[in-house]
Amino acid sequence: MGVIREVVDFFRPNPLDTMLEHVKRKNERRLLLVWNRGLGDIALGLYAMVFRIKELIPEADITFLTRPDLKDGFELLGDVHILVGQSWERGGVIDIDSTLSAHEKSREDFDLIIEKPDPTRWTKWQVDELVPKLTWNQKWDQLIEPFELNPGEDYIGIHLQTETDHFYGYEKNWPLKSWYELCKHLTAEKNKKVILFGLTSEPAFEMDGVVDLRGKTNLFEMLSIVKNSLSCLIVPDSGILSIAYYLNVNFPLKLISLWSDPRQGVLKQNVSSPNREMVHIPLIGRDECVKNICIKKVLQAIEC
Repeated sequence: MGVIREVVDFFRPNPLDTMLEHVKRKNERRLLLVWNRGLGDIALGLYAMVFRIKELIPEADITFLTRPDLKDGFELLGDVHILVGQSWERGGVIDIDSTLSAHEKSREDFDLIIEKPDPTRWTKWQVDELVPKLTWNQKWDQLIEPFELNPGEDYIGIHLQTETDHFYGYEKNWPLKSWYELCKHLTAEKNKKVILFGLTSEPAFEMDGVVDLRGKTNLFEMLSIVKNSLSCLIVPDSGILSIAYYLNVNFPLKLISLWSDPRQGVLKQNVSSPNREMVHIPLIGRDECVKNICIKKVLQAIEC
C-alpha cells in the first residue's frame, strides 16, 4: 500500500497547493494551522509549509494553534502568530473551537483552517533543496546568565531523552548506561565538564563535573546555553537536534548525532546547516539500531 500511495501522490496535485490556490483566487489571506505533534517538525516540515504559503500568497497572515511546550519553537519561524491551547497534551484529544474561544476567536476569523497538516507528504519537494532557517533573537543570549556557567569553560552538552515509546516505530534513545559511562569517561578521565539536558531529572547522574539541567530549561534557555557555552553537543535524532541544526546564526559547535534510521530528520533533509561554523558528525548504529553505537566511536567523534 505504501508504494501505491507514493505513486498516487506523485501524480495528483499537491493538497497544500490546491488549498492555497483556492484561497488566493478568493483574495483571502488568513490561515490557521493546527499542530499537536513533534517539535522537530517545526524545522523539518512546517518551515517549508510557511515558505510555500508565503511564496504563493506573500501577504498571508499565518497563525499556528499549538500546545504550550511548542510555543517557543514556533517563535523561531518568525512572522507568524501563535495561539496556545493551555490544556493540550501530545497525543491527547484537542478541542479547536473552545481553544479559539479562549483567545476570543472563532473559525470565522480565518479563511482557511488546516486541522491536520501533513508536511511529510506536502513538502517532499524541499528535500535536497530547501535550507530551513530558524530565526535567533539576540535577546535570548542573555538567558544563559542565571545558570552561572564558567565563561572560560568548554562544556560538552548531552541531550539524554527524546519521546519515542508512543510515537515512533523504533528506538531513538541511546541506552542510559551508555550515557552514564560516557559522562564518567569525559569527566573522570578527560577532565571535561558536561551539561545534561532532558525532560526530567531521573535517573540521577551524580558525578563530579556534571551540571544536570534536565527539566530546568525551556527551549530558548537551552539553545542559549548551546550557542554560548558548548563546544560540542551530543544528541539523538530528535526535535532538539533539528532545531539546533537549523538555527540561522553562526557560532562554533561540533554537533554529534546518534541514529537508528538515517532516512529521517536532518539526514533525510540532506542540506547543510545555515550555521557555517557548525561541524556535524552523524553516527549510525549497526543494523540501524542506535544501541549499537559504541562509546569509543562517540569519544573519537568528540576528539576529532
